[in-house]
Amino acid sequence: MMNGLMRAHRRADCALVGAIAIVAVSGASAREFILYTDEQAARAALPISVAVTPSPIALARAEVAVQSECLAEVLYYEARGEGIEGQKAVAEVVLQRTRDSNYPSTVCGVVYDGARHDSHGCQFSFACDNTLRRPKDKWAWRQVLGLAEKIVNGTTRLSGETGRAIAYHNVDVTPAWADTMLKTVQIGNHVFYRRDPSAQARLMQIQADAGPSEEIQSQVQTASAVGDGA
Repeated sequence: MMNGLMRAHRRADCALVGAIAIVAVSGASAREFILYTDEQAARAALPISVAVTPSPIALARAEVAVQSECLAEVLYYEARGEGIEGQKAVAEVVLQRTRDSNYPSTVCGVVYDGARHDSHGCQFSFACDNTLRRPKDKWAWRQVLGLAEKIVNGTTRLSGETGRAIAYHNVDVTPAWADTMLKTVQIGNHVFYRRDPSAQARLMQIQADAGPSEEIQSQVQTASAVGDGA
């Protein structure tokens, strides 16, 4: 009798322990389910993509890199055989044009001024004649790119050797526009010019007296000859 009673108590104890275990497991599962559903809801509320705005410093660095490459293109194709002095002189023309209301206000704008697909209105001939498609000399390109970066970021300052020139041509040619401008200096194989206000005034007066002519108009459009410099 006593043995039967003890066995009954043991079975009751086991059942109680089992019930407690089931409740504990059920409670844990419920908590896990609640946490899981909460996490899913939080994830669903998140945006699919997040727009990251670059810092002003990063934007400034990117702009310097872009403008430096444009300047390097000019130095490479127009003056890579002219040495550092000749390259700086050409760079002066580009930067001087950015300050002139008749030209774009950025280096890249000046370099590719007039460039259009299948067009021949470029200020710099390499931008129109497929020269850019040709492989570059790696050493020469690294040299001019390094110089261009220093000029654009202000590390290397230009000394104004060209006398505020906004145009130049190779010594082997004499473009028509040269007669309408004031020669400032010759550096290497390039002759540099700035505007001659009196010459421009004379041409405008001639045009007013005689009426528009293709020849006069081409001279008034200063420094537009392709392949003769810029």
